[in-house]
This record gives sequence, structure tokens and C-alpha cells, in this order.
Amino acid sequence: MDIPLILYIFVCITAAFVIKGLVGFGDPLLYTPLLSVFLPNSTITPGMLPVSLVLNARVVWKNRTHFSPRLVLPIAAFVMLGIIPGTLLLRYGSPSVLKLLLGLVIIAMGAEMLTRKPGTGKPSALLRSVMSFLSGVTAGLFGIDLLFLAYLERVTQRREEFRGNVCFVFIIEGVFRTVLYIWSGMFSWESLLLSLIALPASLLGMGIGALLDRRVSDRLSHRFIIYVFILGGVSTSVYALLQLL
Repeated sequence: MDIPLILYIFVCITAAFVIKGLVGFGDPLLYTPLLSVFLPNSTITPGMLPVSLVLNARVVWKNRTHFSPRLVLPIAAFVMLGIIPGTLLLRYGSPSVLKLLLGLVIIAMGAEMLTRKPGTGKPSALLRSVMSFLSGVTAGLFGIDLLFLAYLERVTQRREEFRGNVCFVFIIEGVFRTVLYIWSGMFSWESLLLSLIALPASLLGMGIGALLDRRVSDRLSHRFIIYVFILGGVSTSVYALLQLL
């Protein structure tokens, strides 16, 4: 990697983690399409995995008093089950049609979230299991783990509760993906170099996001969560369309 590319990566990842600092997720929605201009998905997804583990651990520790094992452990289990077929599919490429459908589904779910107050949804074991499994598939395939967020948004009220539990699931699936990636030989020198560049950039972005977060109310923070969720669907759909053209 030359100096201009390293600077480009640093700026993109810093901006992406400002979003994570604000809402607790969403960083891959920005850095994946931006980095894919110069890097293959087989480098981006494994390369950002160690960085995500470090940053998610920080968020979980910060919000540890709001952690609910009963809520998130079943989600994490089904996410891990879904990661297995998703990772196997990654070795054979990322089908753009499937990614386009995923983006449209995310947009529709985000629109539904706008019509409800946070924490007003009724818990459903079936919905939780299906959403978590599909979320694991998309995490292994695209590095985009969003679908289970729609369920957590339905059953949590405070932003600290949402972030702490979301990032705990991210840690569990991240550790699981790390083992699978090592086993399947997905890590490379290029992905490890990306990790080294991304770590300080992500810490900077998270710091900026945390400063901004202190200035917003719970209501506005909830709106940010939904907007970033919908943005994820738009980003995924547009990127898939570009690959199809």
C-alpha cells in the first residue's frame, strides 16, 4: 500500500467509526463500500475484524451495567450458527443479487421502525431466532451484521442498553468469525496491514462520536439508530447495483 491509499483508508475508517460512536453500530456500512474501491472484500472483511473486536469490547465495558445475558445469549447463538454458511459462501464470492435483496429488506424494516416507539415490540422467540440466524449469514458473507438489530431495537428502551447488548453480540460473532477465518485461511498480510492502519483511525473516530453523543437526547439518539439502519440498507443496495451494472 502506498501513502495516498493509507491516508484514504485512515480517513474512511475514522468517519465510519464516528457513526459507531454515536449509535453503537454502522461502521461497516460506510467503510465497506469506500474501501472496496481499492481493496477486495476478502481483504476488508477479515482485516476489519480484529479492529471491531477491540472497539466492541470498549463499548460493552462502558455499558456493562445494562448488559442482559438472558436477552443477548440466544441471539449470539443463532448469529454464530448463521456465520458458518455465510463464511463458506464468502470463499466463492459475494452474490450481488442477494446483497441487493438484503439492502431492500433493511430499508423496509427501518421504515417500520420509524412507526414505533423504542422498546414497544413484543419479544418473540421465533422472530429472534430467524433474524439472528440471517444476521449471521450476512455477517459471514458481507461483514454486515444488521438484521438482529431490528429485534433488539424492539425490546430495548435506553441507548446504553441497546449499545451494550448489541456490541456484546458483535464480540461473540467476531470471535467466532476469527476462528473460522483462521481455519479457512482468510487472513493475509494485506488484511493484517489493514488492521494496523484501521485501529488508530477507529479509536479516533469513536472518540469524536462519543463527544457528539453527549450532546444528543435519548429520543434523538434513537432516531439516529433508525436512520443509520436505513442508511445501511441504502448503502448495501447501491453497492450491489453498482456491482451488477
